[in-house]
Amino acid sequence: MRRGAAAALFAALALMLSGASGCAKDINCREQAICGDENDNNQLSTDAAEDSSPADPSGSPEPSPAEEEQATETPPDEDAGGNGTEDGEESPFQEGDKPQQGPRTVYLSDMRPIESSAGEGTTNIAGTTYPSSVWKDFGPGRNLSSVHVVYGLNGEWTTFTADAGPDSDSRSDAVVDFEVYLDDRKLGETHRATLTEPAHIEENVTGGIQLRLVAKYVSGSTSGSYAGQAAWGSARLE
Repeated sequence: MRRGAAAALFAALALMLSGASGCAKDINCREQAICGDENDNNQLSTDAAEDSSPADPSGSPEPSPAEEEQATETPPDEDAGGNGTEDGEESPFQEGDKPQQGPRTVYLSDMRPIESSAGEGTTNIAGTTYPSSVWKDFGPGRNLSSVHVVYGLNGEWTTFTADAGPDSDSRSDAVVDFEVYLDDRKLGETHRATLTEPAHIEENVTGGIQLRLVAKYVSGSTSGSYAGQAAWGSARLE
């Protein structure tokens, strides 16, 4: 009887042990399944995050080849093309300079002689009126047979121009010779003029300091003390 009870008790214990082991095994399997599901979910989340992240950390798209070429182009040289002219040509004028507005001209009537005096204003030579002219009185007398007037140039001028002759108030038969001197050196030829035939004078005075205009009474009526005026019509420097 004791032996049978012991056997029954042993069988019961064995059965209990077998059930507990199976339960623990089932629990371990369920935990592993749950852990496996969680691991799979975690892996899917990581993969999704990696797929959704941008390839460029800065967030900007990669530049195209045309954009890269444009970015590497050398900027224009401001010094070469910044002078306001086309094709980078250099301006013929330096900064602050102004283009010359044609040749300078000054009339002797607007200048003060540095030797002797002269009449100034408008005169008539051989029927033509000349504004801005100069003249000297001359006559058959010994003291008036040769007259002159001197102007300072200071090396600033290149050309002297005038139409010369006895003015219309002179004696009708007056003959006058006109000469031009630059620093006591005679320029060109002697220009002879009459009441009807003036003489055109144009001489190079480049670099000259003093301009001397000379008029000589050559021939004509000798009665009285006044023979007329030797005039330089529109006498000017350029």
